[in-house]
This record gives sequence, structure tokens and C-alpha cells, in this order.
Amino acid sequence: MRLRRRWRALVAGAALACAATGCGGSTDAYVSLQNAMKSHITTADHRPVGSVSRTPHVHDTTRGATAHLSCLVVFTDGTSYTAAATIHNQNDGGRHNMPDSYSWDSPPPH
Repeated sequence: MRLRRRWRALVAGAALACAATGCGGSTDAYVSLQNAMKSHITTADHRPVGSVSRTPHVHDTTRGATAHLSCLVVFTDGTSYTAAATIHNQNDGGRHNMPDSYSWDSPPPH
């Protein structure tokens, strides 16, 4: 019984730490940033994106907060670049139900 309580305490502590730091799996913030980057870079820069990976693993942002990430963008031709990116929660002040906004560094010329 004592081990079970310790295990629960460890799991609960890890979950709280994860929630406090914003880690987690692919969530709306992640997926939306990834999709926005893929779509924009492919369309605007005419360079098809194969994948986008991000760190840190941001689960979500709190009202009015901005998360800063580093994204590795890999193009379908095998080249890549690292972009600084942000996810900004626009729900602050009197605004509600606003979508997150995303920004990132443009790819270098090819």
C-alpha cells in the first residue's frame, strides 16, 4: 500500500510539473503552428515542407501569454532550416474566443 501511494504521488507530481511547464503531446497549439508553417512556406516560398518539429513541447498558452519555440523545418528535397517561432494567445483584456496567432522566421533563400 505504501508503494502504491508513493507511485500515485510521483505520477501526480510529474503531471503537475508537466502542466506547469506546458509539456504534452500534439495539441491544438502544436498542430495549428505546424500546419500554418507547412502551408505558408509551401505556398508563399514555393518550397514544399516535409516536416516541422518543435521544442519545447508547448501544450497550450495561458491568456495573453506568448510561447517561444525553436522549429526544425525539413523540406521535401532534404534541406532544412531552424526557425524561431511564437505562439501567442490573443485572449487578453476584454477579448475572448480569439484564435492563437503564430509567427516564425522565414526560410533562407534557396
